[in-house]
Amino acid sequence: APWVRSAFVLPPDWRHEKCRALQYPADAALPKVTIVIPYLMEAWFQIKATVASLVWFTNMDLVDEVRFVDDANPPEFNFKVALEALHPKVRVLRNPRRLGLTASKVVGAEGVRSDVLVFLEPHCILSSFWLDAMLHRMLQLSRTTVVVPVLDGIGNWTEASTADGTVEYRLGGVSAGIFSLRQLSFSWKGVFQFNTSYEAPEPFPTPALAGGVFAIWTSWWLESGTYDTAMGQWGGENVEMSLRLWRCGGRIETVPCSRLFHWFRPKRPYSFDGSVAFRNNMRVAAVWLPGYFPLF
Repeated sequence: APWVRSAFVLPPDWRHEKCRALQYPADAALPKVTIVIPYLMEAWFQIKATVASLVWFTNMDLVDEVRFVDDANPPEFNFKVALEALHPKVRVLRNPRRLGLTASKVVGAEGVRSDVLVFLEPHCILSSFWLDAMLHRMLQLSRTTVVVPVLDGIGNWTEASTADGTVEYRLGGVSAGIFSLRQLSFSWKGVFQFNTSYEAPEPFPTPALAGGVFAIWTSWWLESGTYDTAMGQWGGENVEMSLRLWRCGGRIETVPCSRLFHWFRPKRPYSFDGSVAFRNNMRVAAVWLPGYFPLF
């Protein structure tokens, strides 16, 4: 459709040369996916750009549905009609009250029949073969492995910079997700800092999920317990799931041949109670790290 190419600025292809040379299996050999994207108080031009880049860079024959979950947005941020008009596979689910982005992901995944669930955020720009690379790797591993792409950054992302083509794309490091035991706060650590013999672009295990973007077999999503919906709003869910996956026999792996661009926004567009995130972390420590709880 004509709107697709004008809705976002084409990003650079920063995949390793070995990734660009890869030939991925035909559609029939790859699992089908449902993509879940919760949203709250997001800018329409960024949501539209996310969908446009998704359509541009994704083999949509691999996608059963793209489920947006409206976390009880006010009318001006609802976008249901506009979103569903963008592509026939886009569907909008609405929470009757604000549940938080963590619980909204669980709502979005309910009843999914696809082999794989992919969670995205509504302010991303996808890139070449981002989905194929993750699915191909998943076929080579145990179904208890969750895979994540490398996240590059987006700067200066406004309606004006989209219109005049001046959106700034920032090269991200190939890093593992980590967290501290004392505060359970997420951070990044470059892969070469803990593995000096690493050879790009080989996949590598990572201790923690950043949270917003990952792919998981639907069967393992259900068997491992989805998200802890007793955790409020947002915060700590990525560390909780990371601990649960590893301690229940799963693993997390970064796939550097899958890259996408993520906008790390300077502030949240919605109200957020910081004490909720603290209580979430306390819950994580009590459930999964009882021996370390006094330190926390």
